[in-house]
Amino acid sequence: MNVTKAELINFLDKQVLIPVETNPQADATIKKKVNYTRFQLNNQLSAEKVEQYFWSAMATDNGIDSYKKISKIGGPTFEDVRDEFKKLCGRK
Repeated sequence: MNVTKAELINFLDKQVLIPVETNPQADATIKKKVNYTRFQLNNQLSAEKVEQYFWSAMATDNGIDSYKKISKIGGPTFEDVRDEFKKLCGRK
């Protein structure tokens, strides 16, 4: 992997977290989920761990709930950026 932890987090912040957090329809629950996700990403020890978190987050009940809530307000989700994230990580 030729990308750093900071680069991955920055990508997710710009592509998903900030647009969702600043969406006028984002309620307190959605903003709390964004803050929790940002906290979890920053606590990962490496770029590889950020990548693992990204993929596992989509499969959890919490991740699925977040996807539904964010999609409902028209915000971008991890699912929307997965192909670009995968390329950023150097995966085919």
